[in-house]
Amino acid sequence: MDNLDLAASILPEITHLASPFGSPAMRVAAYFSDALQSRLMSSWLGMYAPLPSYALEPFSQRLLNAFQAYNAILPLVKFSHFTANQAIVQAVSQVSRVHIIDLDIMQGLQWPGLFHLLSTCSTSPPSVRITGFGSCARELAATGERLSVFSASLGLAFEYTGLVCRAGEVRDLARLKLQGGETVIVNWVHHYMYDVTGSDAGLLKLLHSVKPRLITMVEQDVSHGDGGGFLRRFVNALHYYSALFDALGSMQDSMNQDRNIAEQQVLGREIKNIVGGGGRKRSGEMVVERWGAELGKLGFRGVSLRGSAADQARLLLGMYPWQEGYSVVEEGGCLRVGWKDLALLTASAWEPCVM
Repeated sequence: MDNLDLAASILPEITHLASPFGSPAMRVAAYFSDALQSRLMSSWLGMYAPLPSYALEPFSQRLLNAFQAYNAILPLVKFSHFTANQAIVQAVSQVSRVHIIDLDIMQGLQWPGLFHLLSTCSTSPPSVRITGFGSCARELAATGERLSVFSASLGLAFEYTGLVCRAGEVRDLARLKLQGGETVIVNWVHHYMYDVTGSDAGLLKLLHSVKPRLITMVEQDVSHGDGGGFLRRFVNALHYYSALFDALGSMQDSMNQDRNIAEQQVLGREIKNIVGGGGRKRSGEMVVERWGAELGKLGFRGVSLRGSAADQARLLLGMYPWQEGYSVVEEGGCLRVGWKDLALLTASAWEPCVM
């Protein structure tokens, strides 16, 4: 209600009752109260800014370690990578050269799985070139080296380019080194820890310009925009992250180091960005809430992920001993993974309407 004095008096009570090492509910309260403290300070200063829009180099290794911990104890990242890779394999089954543009490659954990699929699904696998966007030149180079070693072990022809920038800020397509005769794939796994893509308008322009054969996208099912105001965004985020903390609490004890790192460095940062700073990229320019609708305007249509991809995703979740809480639902050709009936991630694939 923008009653800053009353908010300032209530928040210490919440902080006293909460704990980042307690029950899932206490942990959620701790991270949300921290985010609200940041928002309160921003309100007094009269500014609403997200977290630093990019992962600055000194923090990159910490973030990468946190993502590794997150990936180790939750199946959501594996689901994202696996589902996107299944769609990519189907799209490139008859081509000889593939160029993947990864909008946030990080450690490149998605791509060894794809390399393995390509090398085993065809007697003559395509050559693969990856352009990976990131924030740290050193980590981008290390990612390229790891992928090169792995692809060589499979006998797969591979090239790699790392770009220290955001895709929405690319003004010169020559940086992507697009070549005739190659099939372009764009891959994007969303998260709200930092601003991966920069300008949404710039990203849409880039997607139109590179003419991809396929766009694979995994989105978090939590609103980051201003539709309905701050209260609606706060409540949606509270429900979403309560489910994630509940999932973590069902499988790990309270002092598990990977759990604590994942909650602090990944989920805590996302909560602060959505709640504390007023949401992602509140710069006054266009912020896309529904990427499917915008891709439709660009001339793309959804590719169904039903059938084999959905069955394989369920098998993947079934490998986890706590899989009873997870569900995979097919909706409009998309795959949605949830925890106790609350949607967490939606995977989709998009192709040009005219090919």
